[in-house]
Amino acid sequence: MNAEPTTDRLAKGTAKARATRAALIDLAAELFAEQGYAHTSIRDIARRGALTSGALYGHFRNKADLLVAAINQRTTEELEAQSMNIPDAQNYVKTLTRLSADYPKRRRLRTLIVQGAAAAQTDNETKERLREEQLSHLEGWIAGYEQHRDAMGIDAAVDLHAAVIYTWAVEVGLGVLESMGIEPHSPNAWADMANRFARSLQLAPDEGARGKRRNK
Repeated sequence: MNAEPTTDRLAKGTAKARATRAALIDLAAELFAEQGYAHTSIRDIARRGALTSGALYGHFRNKADLLVAAINQRTTEELEAQSMNIPDAQNYVKTLTRLSADYPKRRRLRTLIVQGAAAAQTDNETKERLREEQLSHLEGWIAGYEQHRDAMGIDAAVDLHAAVIYTWAVEVGLGVLESMGIEPHSPNAWADMANRFARSLQLAPDEGARGKRRNK
């Protein structure tokens, strides 16, 4: 019987490592949601995954790495995969409206971000890792809007950096309110507000209001 080729063994090993990493990310996200990020330890996650803490450290440096990986994965799957490289991607009004109507599907993502933000107040490692992760997405979104501004019909005076930050602040801010039991009346009402904001980016600036700000 011939020995299994080295390339096949390496491929299987890589696939297994990826599967283990993905499973650990899912387990960590579940535990963070159940117990809170601050009250979940590496040992808790390893125990849930039937692994040793040492085995877990073979995939992640620390708990902050796991949190960032969980947030990144959900952002990619629940937002970017639903808005990029699809037929109506340049119809940003339609895309933002649809994504806003689906806000209940992203509750776990918002919970992870809010818990991470709370931990970042006192943990510099978590703060820096979260900042890097969030900026990687924000900068990509801003670049996309800048590239397709004309096709989207967005007014030339709109500060796209501010527009993207504003939109994301609404998403993350909803997570803060949800932690207090405050939520929109309905997905349709929430989507309507997003639609109104998105369409406003096509408007020319209010010169009267701009002049008043300059004169203050």
